[in-house]
Amino acid sequence: MKRLLLITVFSFSLVFTHAQSCTPDNSITTAGVYPQQPDPAIADQAYDFSFQVLALKDTAVVFAGQSLNATIDSVVVDNVIGLPSGFDYTCNPPSCAFTWRAVGCVNLKGNPTQAQVGVYDLKIATTVYAVAGFIALPVPDTTEGYKLVIKADGSASVFDVSNALLNIYPNPSSNGLFMLSSTKPIHILGIQDIQGRQVDYDEMRVQDHLTITITTAPKGVYYLQALVDGKLISKKLVR
Repeated sequence: MKRLLLITVFSFSLVFTHAQSCTPDNSITTAGVYPQQPDPAIADQAYDFSFQVLALKDTAVVFAGQSLNATIDSVVVDNVIGLPSGFDYTCNPPSCAFTWRAVGCVNLKGNPTQAQVGVYDLKIATTVYAVAGFIALPVPDTTEGYKLVIKADGSASVFDVSNALLNIYPNPSSNGLFMLSSTKPIHILGIQDIQGRQVDYDEMRVQDHLTITITTAPKGVYYLQALVDGKLISKKLVR
């Protein structure tokens, strides 16, 4: 779910507690992780932020070299890589197991210091429990692209990366259509499936937005490679 997914949903685990730390937003009906990026933190001020998570109902998985349509039983949060010291998380539900049946949430808390001012790249590891026919498949996954920004104060900061990010919406996309936006020029290099094979796509530019479609590809996870302002960016797409 930046991403997203967690297959689009994602996972945090440093210290695990069983307290319900956030309130799910039950108005959400489309699978994904909301918002796409955490709010910035400010040094010497307590940080408290929540992601809302709704898992996909089904996807495509690879088993014995074959792509299978599978129903997702749950997506379990395993670990987040890159959180600065002094930060922790809790989930609601406390098991950190998210399903398509109900919205859950992940709460981040911390006490950032001046010495921690900067940008922290977060990699979120999950295990997706998928069922294809009579086969239960635990599928490990890692979602990249999340950034935790710690500012020295509440003013504008050189560490504010929000305008430099490549934003993709919707993601997941039920019809294979994704809208890309950035304040910098976007050049698509290609799209690959989870086995590294190139996937056909169409693109259309309208003003500052770029739309790509992979409607002929089966449901599943894909990886977009793009150049944004001369920098190579890889983004996960969920169809």
